[in-house]
Amino acid sequence: MSVHNIVPISTNSGFKTIEIHHGDLSQLGWNVDVIVISAFSGGYNPVKGTLIEALELNCNIVVRDLYLNNLFDFRDSLNSWVSKKIENNRFSYLICLEGMHYNPNQEHLLEANLEDLLAVISVLQQKGISINSIALPFLGTGLQGVDKTILVPLLIKKTKELLETIPSVQTVYFVHPKIEYIELINTEINTLLHRGPDRLEKLRQDPEVAALLDGIYLKINKMKVQFGWNTVNSINELCQRIIQEDIRFYELGILTRRAMEAMLKSILKTDSYMTLSDMVNELRRFNLSSWMLSYMHTLRSFGNFLAHDTETEDGQQLMIKEDVLFFIKALDRFVDIISNYCVKV
Repeated sequence: MSVHNIVPISTNSGFKTIEIHHGDLSQLGWNVDVIVISAFSGGYNPVKGTLIEALELNCNIVVRDLYLNNLFDFRDSLNSWVSKKIENNRFSYLICLEGMHYNPNQEHLLEANLEDLLAVISVLQQKGISINSIALPFLGTGLQGVDKTILVPLLIKKTKELLETIPSVQTVYFVHPKIEYIELINTEINTLLHRGPDRLEKLRQDPEVAALLDGIYLKINKMKVQFGWNTVNSINELCQRIIQEDIRFYELGILTRRAMEAMLKSILKTDSYMTLSDMVNELRRFNLSSWMLSYMHTLRSFGNFLAHDTETEDGQQLMIKEDVLFFIKALDRFVDIISNYCVKV
């Protein structure tokens, strides 16, 4: 299982992400609160090569049984149903979205299907089921025949709305087992976000950069023990990616910004939705000097720049190696400052 793309979403409740992973959704390498599948109405048979079959083979989950004993049946109003809580698995609930199919003359119906999913997540929140993470395939692109190039912009749009609307949801993972499929999706997303070659550059191909990242990795792992951050997903994700050979600059910027938010919320002992800038300034209570805080504002600014859609007509906004080194050295100093000057848990 490996991450191949990250779409950043800046919301009023913090910095969130949509992630694209190459792998089998029935064999996730991490825990999520919900997985979402799509099916024809009543079509829960484990057809060969489908996710429903994979769930039965790899997770001992029979989707038809979940349906017959479901927690909520929203098929009449929201074209979906929700399973009861699933024990001893990588996910706690399964949502089945019915009716996902593409009619070239009725594209608005496909968008309505995705709006149904957003509504279901909202209802679950209202009923006291806390959801922080969601994993799903590229809905409807299997037997239901939805065109990938039509689906991707709609998925990004509706998932962005979900992350902006529901404060608790931090990450949405899209997972698919075919690498050629993932590469096509990557191209669509990078084009949609206007990512140039500078943001897509693989950082660890440069020995100097790789050595710096290795040092940061070791320091953050010590901090995880020091501050009790071993179970913080955003910090773990940064650690996991920073040592992988294919990490790209935009990923480092996005993951760093997310990890910074988590670290500062922990240090400041706040669950409020302060902006990252406000949290950095709040660190003055630890008697950090302005030059120390400037490293953090540098990371925040880089993260914002790398996260936003960027379309350049000239070369002035392109990143060069010196920019990359500037960012990574600022990250190194940030880690040192937090470790040495902030109160331990």
